[in-house]
Amino acid sequence: MSNIAKAFENGKAYMPFFICGDPDLDTTVAAVREAVKNGASLIELNIPFSDPTAVDATIQEANIRALAAGVTTDKIFDFVRTLRSKVAIPLVFSTYANVVFSYGTDRFLRTCKEIGIDGLIIPDLPFEEHDEFLPDCQKFGITLISMVSSTSKARIKAIATAAEGFLYIMTCPG
Repeated sequence: MSNIAKAFENGKAYMPFFICGDPDLDTTVAAVREAVKNGASLIELNIPFSDPTAVDATIQEANIRALAAGVTTDKIFDFVRTLRSKVAIPLVFSTYANVVFSYGTDRFLRTCKEIGIDGLIIPDLPFEEHDEFLPDCQKFGITLISMVSSTSKARIKAIATAAEGFLYIMTCPG
């Protein structure tokens, strides 16, 4: 059984969302540790991106602040290495396809495995293209999380049937 499946053993799970590095990585560590102490079942760690989609202005601004403060993917990997010494619950990265491609898919996923990342959410990955990442994620034991929104009506059943770990339900930003 995967760590993510274990997080849902009681039927539901609480997964807080953190943008890595906003306002800095030390604060992110402290916030994650508090979330765990207060009952989080798993944690979503957002790797900042310069042009995030599927989010509201608040999250866009937090991404920009983190990047302006010098947060990089490598710094986030180091941050997770440190975090993993104190946090045992599942950790899920959310980031954009461009971040994974530009880092190198194999290198990115291998590093995720090495540092203890359990899952990956890629908001700009259409379900019809999830096979571009799924085999590589499976190779490294990383659960690729599928997303649906209220506008996905005709596709929800197909997406839910193929979903691994859990189904991430998005509301449309407004």
